[in-house]
Amino acid sequence: MGKGIFIIGTNTGIGKTFITGGIVYKLKKEGYSVIPYKPIQSGGIKSEDLLISQDIKYIKEICDLDENYEKMNTYCLYNEVSPHLADKIENINILKENIINHYKKLTNEYDYVVVEGAGGVVVPLIDNDYYIYDLIKDLDLDVVMLSSPYIGTINHTVLTYEFLKNKDINCKGIFINRYTGNFYEDDNISVIKNITKLDILGVIHKLDDFKNKNIKKEYDNFDTSNLMSLFK
Repeated sequence: MGKGIFIIGTNTGIGKTFITGGIVYKLKKEGYSVIPYKPIQSGGIKSEDLLISQDIKYIKEICDLDENYEKMNTYCLYNEVSPHLADKIENINILKENIINHYKKLTNEYDYVVVEGAGGVVVPLIDNDYYIYDLIKDLDLDVVMLSSPYIGTINHTVLTYEFLKNKDINCKGIFINRYTGNFYEDDNISVIKNITKLDILGVIHKLDDFKNKNIKKEYDNFDTSNLMSLFK
């Protein structure tokens, strides 16, 4: 059976898809059997009369994956709002069992499954009943946290980490995304590491030009052996 890791962020739009894609890209390039999995996508996009996950589309293209969208995404919702609200608007009736079973099938086929969350760790998936942290626990996964180096990140990152500890969810470390080299960013990273005692798994520079060659160049800097140790 394959191993998995769950990618969470300190907020929405923090770059979870970028990091998920980087892990998949690097392991695939090294010859490992790996697949991304986006349980729920809010804000799907239309493509040839199909509603598809824009996050999976990015990873599929950057990593040159042949798998179809349905294999890498269980629920794709059109409205770009919290999943529980999009579910109510679109009357989809999200079932956690479908997600859990989907994940198990992937672990039976691939060595590594990289699961990407939606928004932050307390995002509701089913109204007043089921949250991202519930899903993490049901999948029995450790997490990797993604944060920014910017002003406010100490508060966001430490609060997320403390919440994870309170829920008995193990965090393997932190990626810092969109680093620009400002002096206060280095101090923020140092303070976060000192408070949480977590490893800083990587510091990814902010890309002003999102051409594939620039993205892949950043991904090539990922330490493969370090990535493999994250999976449970």
